[in-house]
Amino acid sequence: MFINDETQKQVLPILARTTVAPTVEAQLRASALLQMNPGQQVKAEIIANLPNNLYLARVAGEMYKLEIPLNVQPGETLEMTYVSSDPRITFQVLRPEGGGESVKLSTMGKWLSNVVKNAPSLPVLQETLLESPAQAATLLGSRLKAALTQTGLFYESHLAQWAAGGLQMKELLKEPQGKLSRAISGDGGEEGGVAGFADSRTLPLIKEQLLLLNSGLLSWQGEAWPGQKMELTIAEGGEQWEEGIEANLSLDLPHLGGVDAKLRFGPDGLGVDFVCSRPGSSELLKKGSAELRAALASRGLHLTKVAAKDG
Repeated sequence: MFINDETQKQVLPILARTTVAPTVEAQLRASALLQMNPGQQVKAEIIANLPNNLYLARVAGEMYKLEIPLNVQPGETLEMTYVSSDPRITFQVLRPEGGGESVKLSTMGKWLSNVVKNAPSLPVLQETLLESPAQAATLLGSRLKAALTQTGLFYESHLAQWAAGGLQMKELLKEPQGKLSRAISGDGGEEGGVAGFADSRTLPLIKEQLLLLNSGLLSWQGEAWPGQKMELTIAEGGEQWEEGIEANLSLDLPHLGGVDAKLRFGPDGLGVDFVCSRPGSSELLKKGSAELRAALASRGLHLTKVAAKDG
């Protein structure tokens, strides 16, 4: 299933029922970009219900927090008229003649809603990356990258790369959808069938794609090597940190105990904050910070900050 710009308009309202809304900073930036004339009619796509009778809505391609005197739900569309921006941005909701409702949800939106509510979820725990910890220095990065990118969550993007000559077909065939494509071409293609807009066997993947598209959080849970559990969450930016990528890595190590590492990748380099569950482990990490800095520098990464504390 190709999640293009038009499909995203259906995706975001459906998932807002259960996932985190965009940040306040993004809404403030959107307000500053407003270019409308009083009396101009616009459509407001309701993205999420917020506390205190507020709604998050997409208006003219930008996000706004709106106070709407109606009971509306994520996925609905309201016809509105732009009134003024002084003292604050104000829209008037248009009530249709005859008392009919001014909201509608497309066939695609209804289908996506059904996928989110009823499709099975992907397994939480994933594969073991390495056979032994001795391989970590040379293989962990490449295998973790493959585990994140070959799950099928980015399949449509990879198809676009392949069409532009930037990716080989054999890489596409490693992903779940690629394996199904081979099956359909002559090896059990009837199994699973097609449900709605997509093959029913891909519905768990589509559900996960929609969740990822709306939340912006990419998660991986599994084992770095046998017996070594690892959790990784990657997001774009953070609550008070707008540029770059933020990642949270959780490990329970034999000598250090539980360690949570927050990594921030920005234009200036990499910053790391460690929180250790075992008393004294933070001091060991601080003593090894020079070695960490040198190891990162050898790979072209500048360590801008390293901090550690016992939590």
